[in-house]
Amino acid sequence: MRFSSIFAALLFILVLSVSSAFADVFASRVRLTNPDGKPFDGKFNDGTPAAISYVLNDTASAVVVKIMDAATNTVIQTINAGAQRSGAHTLTWDGTGSAAAKKYIVSITASQRPLSSTNYSMFKWIQTGTALGGGRGIYSRGVDANRNQMTPGFGYLYGANADTDPNGYLTGIFRMTADGSFEGTKATNPILVPSLGTTAGGTFDYGGLSPWHATTDLQGRIYFSGNGLGGNVYRMDTDSSAPKIIVRSISNPRGVAVTGSGASTKIYIAADTMVYRADIGTDDTLRKPLVLAASLGIYVKDVIVDDEGFLIVALRSGTSLSTVPGFVERYDVSGTLPVRRASATFSNAYPTGQPIGLALLHGPNPASASDDTLYVAMRGGLSSDSTTIGIHMLTMLDSFMEAKQIFRLTSVTPPSAGGNVSATADMTVDYAGNIIWFENGNEEILMISPPHTAASWSMTTREYDTLKTALTGVQTNERLPQEFALGQNYPNPFNPSTTIGFQMPMSGIVTMTVFDVLGNKVAELLQGPLDAGNHSVVWDASMAATGMYMYRLNVQLQNGTTMTGTKRMLLLK
Repeated sequence: MRFSSIFAALLFILVLSVSSAFADVFASRVRLTNPDGKPFDGKFNDGTPAAISYVLNDTASAVVVKIMDAATNTVIQTINAGAQRSGAHTLTWDGTGSAAAKKYIVSITASQRPLSSTNYSMFKWIQTGTALGGGRGIYSRGVDANRNQMTPGFGYLYGANADTDPNGYLTGIFRMTADGSFEGTKATNPILVPSLGTTAGGTFDYGGLSPWHATTDLQGRIYFSGNGLGGNVYRMDTDSSAPKIIVRSISNPRGVAVTGSGASTKIYIAADTMVYRADIGTDDTLRKPLVLAASLGIYVKDVIVDDEGFLIVALRSGTSLSTVPGFVERYDVSGTLPVRRASATFSNAYPTGQPIGLALLHGPNPASASDDTLYVAMRGGLSSDSTTIGIHMLTMLDSFMEAKQIFRLTSVTPPSAGGNVSATADMTVDYAGNIIWFENGNEEILMISPPHTAASWSMTTREYDTLKTALTGVQTNERLPQEFALGQNYPNPFNPSTTIGFQMPMSGIVTMTVFDVLGNKVAELLQGPLDAGNHSVVWDASMAATGMYMYRLNVQLQNGTTMTGTKRMLLLK
């Protein structure tokens, strides 16, 4: 059995990553195809393996890929890919362990140590203003992440953009992978071409300052408001479909939140001092009258719905961008409507700040808001107000609500551009709970990981679909090896990654370590028990210098025998 590994580099935005900082890492965009990227043909005996591709949102200290029988969840093959950097990766599977006419699932577990046990810490800083060779950066009016791993778009970041500069990000909906790389359908640009506005050569006249807010539903569909011409709410059912108008003629729609699924799907829309509810259900256009859910008397910037179905709003006390105070308030919208400010279950005031964007981290109990965490992007009445400007957190939403500031632009290393926060900035949380903040006042994207007390943090994700083998033409199971053997790495020389294969006649405790020519330990690729069989491990040497290295395999077999092997390999950059 042979596994091979290649690292396929994406076209990155200009990214400055903090070398000592780590995110809550996870794999998204998991795909299983033929090596040429075409759909898997179900065959392994035709000389082509299956390619397993995925994107890591940040550096992982260990990545383990498992292929499982979809009917029984039995693991038939394990690939230890070792440490890997953020971005796109591809492994290959030659079909060992598979059988004809079967379905298989691919799951990926990525691990990393947390940066901090107490603080929210920036792990990636993306300067978007320089991304297009002089382009003017993002004009985002809202951003959301697809957190449903059973949909094709899992892991993508979507945003509404209103940029009339032909050298910029253009007007429409943009898409990026979980690590912040461009993944649009227009070359060298993150924009989705079917969403392009007329000012960018497309077919949709969104009007001025549009499209505005963007959000996704449980099916991975993208919703966004058109604050300009017509005052509509649009939806893209897939990343390649044209937008459709699903709610029409709303006065200045901005923040949008979608809740429920199927017939229970509802859209909450912030519109000046009002919040409307559209009971869209399974329809492609609203057929029922709009419901006035809240009449609040002051400007509503953003809306979100917690796990108990309560409406949470970000409020500004005046129309001016410098007007303070601001408020975050929560309402029960299950009874008589519209609700008014006097009925808020809590009202948290910010005397010198304006809450401009909301993001909700759902807790493990989908029916309770007590374990939800609400993040609030805060603009200051004055750009010098560093004690208010940044990200605030609200917890215990359904009882004794607690609020505190958790992140300031002035506290990051390297420093943000600083100053005030744009009135149109927004943020979301990804599948792992990292905060993704699009701060288009400073033309930057900040990715922030939460604190953890554990020494290591890991998350498992999977391919949204199953691999299907053909009725014939699959590779038969190999017999167990009869002796211990350590193979030569391939390719060799290599840059930046190489695969090391080895075989074990019986199960045992395995350690594989990489050393430089002076005997200094460079990396530990494996440590722990493995079953008898053929195995492989991938070393991503992106952070290592050109030169000769040695890899040593030590196996303590279950019969007490110790087996050791050492070989050399050459890294050329």
